[in-house]
Amino acid sequence: MASRSCVVAGAWCFVLLHAVAMGAAATQYKVGGDGGWGVPGAGAESYNTWAEKTSFQIGDQLLFVYPKDKDSVLLVEPADYNACNTASYDKKFADGSTTVTLDRAGAFFFISGVDANCRANEKLIVMVANTTAAPPPSSSSSSPPSSPSSGAAGGAPAAGQAPPNAPATPAASGGGAAGAGANSGAGLTVAGALAGTVVASIAYVALAI
Repeated sequence: MASRSCVVAGAWCFVLLHAVAMGAAATQYKVGGDGGWGVPGAGAESYNTWAEKTSFQIGDQLLFVYPKDKDSVLLVEPADYNACNTASYDKKFADGSTTVTLDRAGAFFFISGVDANCRANEKLIVMVANTTAAPPPSSSSSSPPSSPSSGAAGGAPAAGQAPPNAPATPAASGGGAAGAGANSGAGLTVAGALAGTVVASIAYVALAI
């Protein structure tokens, strides 16, 4: 009986941790910031300028907040985006707080459901990157060995320098679009840590049985 309880507890831990790990890798972006979805004010940054500075990945979400009795969000085709054609759309949202999941790579085209608003630049194009991981660097390519630091006796590494055979430390995440690179890196780090926890939980359950 005790063994069965351990198995059930382990299964629940796996499900919960897996759900948290999946959510940690995604990022939600509020379109328009504190101002929400609406006609940009005079001198305000356009939605497309904001989108161009953000690295969107598959699984990220866009949050549109707007007065539902005065505005809406349309997901449209490129031709309808250019013409501000509010009569033709793939999807229409009018709940006042719309969350759209970017579920594929490529371009997403959004316009206001109010014709005049669209023509006043309440429109957005979001480009989503293909998240296929790049292959690891080829082991056949060798880099020239680093020479010992000057002043270090017998070729020993200078103070603060890692020994030649020490494992490499992962480089810190570089710059990039505002907030997006950091969010993605944090998500992957959390997901990796949780994955390790899941493996440890499964091993514990197996020993308990």
